[in-house]
Amino acid sequence: MNVEKKEGKPKGRQMAVIKLLSVVGILVGGWLGMLWLQTHGPVASKEEVAGVVPTVRVVQVSFRNQQLYVSTQGRVVPRVRTQAAAEVMGRVVQVASSFKAGGTFKKGEVMLEMDGSDYVAALASAESALADAKLSLEREEARAAQARRDWAKLGRGEASDLVLGKPQIVSAKARVAAAEAGVDKAGRDVERTKLRAPYDCLVEMTYTDLGSYVAPGARLADVYSTDAFEVRVPVTLEEFGFLDQGDAGVVGAEVELQAKIGGQLRSWSGRIVRSEGQVDRNTMTMNQVVAVLPSPGEAPFELPPSGLFVQARIKGRVMPGVAELPRSALTQDHTLLLLDKEERLKVVNVDVSRTMKTTVLVKAGIEEGDLVIVSPIETPVVGMKLQRVSP
Repeated sequence: MNVEKKEGKPKGRQMAVIKLLSVVGILVGGWLGMLWLQTHGPVASKEEVAGVVPTVRVVQVSFRNQQLYVSTQGRVVPRVRTQAAAEVMGRVVQVASSFKAGGTFKKGEVMLEMDGSDYVAALASAESALADAKLSLEREEARAAQARRDWAKLGRGEASDLVLGKPQIVSAKARVAAAEAGVDKAGRDVERTKLRAPYDCLVEMTYTDLGSYVAPGARLADVYSTDAFEVRVPVTLEEFGFLDQGDAGVVGAEVELQAKIGGQLRSWSGRIVRSEGQVDRNTMTMNQVVAVLPSPGEAPFELPPSGLFVQARIKGRVMPGVAELPRSALTQDHTLLLLDKEERLKVVNVDVSRTMKTTVLVKAGIEEGDLVIVSPIETPVVGMKLQRVSP
């Protein structure tokens, strides 16, 4: 048993040595093969990778005097609106066919008529009283003339006014004047039984009809002018500074009005006739009132209908020496990306005079002829190579 154990140990050592030599041989062989492949293996062709140059769109800077406009909006309203009321009492005996909402009347046309028989009778009585007063005046004048002749023949000294009938004449003349005023009032009352259109108007609402009894001051109808309209438009304080401030302020500034009616764009012109002058604390705007001028070429809408919502563009002042650029070219920190003469990216700070819906007006920071980049760049880096897109 002891002999067998002594013979097993050399065999185990031999196996371990053989395994070690095998591993070393494999490693040495692999290393030698790698060296051979490095010196005798195929060589790959080397090509330089071409860099990608971003393409950009640019616009050329051009300075000029810029006519400014202020855009706003408002609703068309009649310049004159009237609440027609009865001046005398009576029963309505006649109503015009157009006396309903939407009806139109020319100035002076009768809209409705009330029973005026009592007022006609009052007029006749007033005319009778006037005739009696005039007759009384003629009698007093005749008596005064006779008194002067009699005094000239028989009287002594200077006659008193009462003897000569002067106070009687004054009283008679006063009665004539009062009678004439009574006739005028009675005549006006007769005329007031007829409601006439105060101007060319359209009926907005009626409050009475045939057979109704109305009292003085009763509301009969609401009417508004058909030949004079206004638009009340708000202007922000910032935009107000771009309007032309003449001797009369902004009054007289030209305004272009537009609206779509039946799918067709229609235009009217107008002028600012007054400025309300107060600032609305909720919106921080000032309201300007625009008078709408007729546009003969826009028939049947020579004037916009009342209540129509219109877009307004007010002609403002002229801003000298500014460049108009697309708003998309301006970054959030008020800088512009330029393409220099070597077609590399350049960043400049600019002074923006006005920002509008799609464009901006730049006053300083760029020069005439500069190329402003208007297309987006994913990662702009100052000095990076760019390629200009051919127009």
